[in-house]
Amino acid sequence: MPTIPLPASASRWFSRRLLALLLLAFAPGPAQPADLRPLPTLFAQLVPPSLGAGLQLVQLRRRCEGCEPWRMVDFHSNDTLTPVRREKVSVQAGVTAIYAYPGTDDFANVKIEQSMPGMYAQDRQLVIDAISHEFRRKKERVAAHLAAHPEIRAKVGQLLPAGKEPIEFEQLSRDGIEVVAYTENVIGLTSATISQIHFFVPGREVIVTAYLVRQKHPKFADIGEFLRLRADFIGAWTAHLARRAGPLLPVSGGAGDDAGDQQRQRGGLEAVRPAPLPQETI
Repeated sequence: MPTIPLPASASRWFSRRLLALLLLAFAPGPAQPADLRPLPTLFAQLVPPSLGAGLQLVQLRRRCEGCEPWRMVDFHSNDTLTPVRREKVSVQAGVTAIYAYPGTDDFANVKIEQSMPGMYAQDRQLVIDAISHEFRRKKERVAAHLAAHPEIRAKVGQLLPAGKEPIEFEQLSRDGIEVVAYTENVIGLTSATISQIHFFVPGREVIVTAYLVRQKHPKFADIGEFLRLRADFIGAWTAHLARRAGPLLPVSGGAGDDAGDQQRQRGGLEAVRPAPLPQETI
């Protein structure tokens, strides 16, 4: 399936963003529960070692040491590299978790980030604004390209599941966890990210961001199978987060007290399991 092309400037931005995401994905290797013990208590409880149906945590990376307590969110148009809006989303501490099925490439790149005190409500709204904007931007670009290229529109129509649009937005609440996402219902329609999903955990002031990506050696054979795996992924994460959305629970094995955790978080986080970077990107 041909990828919907971007204007040159926007294409460069997408390439840089994709590369940054892919550099977080290290070579797969089995993670043991002990790998979670050095984490601050919050993340030791929020990062699941598995998500059912064989999906396993294969790499865990702590947030950069000494980085600023925020991350930038850019809002782009379809015809320029220059952001039309830039905002800061606060990050007190966070980790990136990579999940894969046995014998396949990485399936999900997941960031678990805790907001700075008093900033969660603002952060949540900015993240929802950003993913909503990105969905509308992609939908507009896809619609314009398909309208101008009937032959590609015909191919997309053949690949789309029944009753689906090329790109769709979703917002739901399950067991107190809010989920906001978009999904491209044709693999490779605009980029390597097939679905971007945000989970909001107000009791912990945590935002979980998951990128489900196209693979060279995939678990799924087609978009229908991907959508089933995606539904399982969302169900497993919401159930896991809902069980841990209340007060922090004691963690044995040297996780540390909350005061000590906060002290360590002030300087940022470092990688738990370093591994070689991949030789190629998609």
